[in-house]
Amino acid sequence: MDRRDFLIAGGAAAVAATTPAAVQAAELPAPRIRADAERLRLAMPWADTPHGPADSARRLARRFETMTDGRYRIEFTGVGAGPQAEADLLHGPVHDFLPQHPAFSYFGGLPGTGGLSAQDLARWVAIGGGQMLWDDLAAPHGWKSLLAGHSGDAPPLWTREPIAGLSDLAGQRISAPGLGSDVSRALGAEAYPAVAPHAAAEALAEGAVDAVEAGDLANSLAAGLANVARCATGHGLNGRGTTHALSVRLSLWESLSDADKLILAAAAAEEYQLNLAEARAHAGLARQVLEARGVVFAPWPADIADALERVAEATIAHVASRDAAAARINQSYMAFRALISGSGAPRQAEIS
Repeated sequence: MDRRDFLIAGGAAAVAATTPAAVQAAELPAPRIRADAERLRLAMPWADTPHGPADSARRLARRFETMTDGRYRIEFTGVGAGPQAEADLLHGPVHDFLPQHPAFSYFGGLPGTGGLSAQDLARWVAIGGGQMLWDDLAAPHGWKSLLAGHSGDAPPLWTREPIAGLSDLAGQRISAPGLGSDVSRALGAEAYPAVAPHAAAEALAEGAVDAVEAGDLANSLAAGLANVARCATGHGLNGRGTTHALSVRLSLWESLSDADKLILAAAAAEEYQLNLAEARAHAGLARQVLEARGVVFAPWPADIADALERVAEATIAHVASRDAAAARINQSYMAFRALISGSGAPRQAEIS
């Protein structure tokens, strides 16, 4: 079941019928895997469901197998997370690398309005020097990472009760990826480790968390958040969303031919753009379904919006001062943001 089928099953068939077929991901035929194919193990933190990030990971794997004419076979090793996983490939949030160095957050998505849009982040990585800086940061930890997916722009914060002001966050257990966790703590909340989208509804239902940032609306719908939460507030603590990466063990990457490196990079880049297209195409439809189920969308209260920006800016500055590597990444990132926006200041007005 693809995401559009899921939304149709969710009660939006009339609207889905108007969705152009062009925005749907074409199903790739199963590649003919050669008997002597090189087998690669891929680990991911996602539940292996027919919608959401796991579906994206499998689609990427199938694309690479097909593009290499079956010379590779990618086998999924089950749920695994982070650079410590025993695997040749990882598909997961870039923020899983933050324990290795907080500057990975520049590639995973910065908090508040400090982050670049998903498309601008891809441009910085591709032509603004970002990939080289990312390579330098990841190499000592044994990985080569490529942009391969995105959570969706402006993910709301899901709660059971409305958020009317900053005082409502005091003492609340908030699950948010990346530096969003540090921001929530600075806003008076209790930071809780980020939960995968498929586990967000369960965490809310069981009371493990009081609020959760779980990505775009289609994935939030698929995760069942509307069954346990009725309030979707603001644009998340990570205002531009967060990225997913395909990370290749460095020893494997260096053993690939130049042609296969280009093929793998192209497969990941195509999946990244397909993620953005799906999120954009399905956002309105998912919102209609969620509102029909009683979900109330609201902007950030003014005091939270102001505090969030101040705290996010300070958090980013703290990461930038970590060491020379972080300072170089910050300088490149901020210069690129200033170049494309005409200002180094956060682009708060662009987030709705």
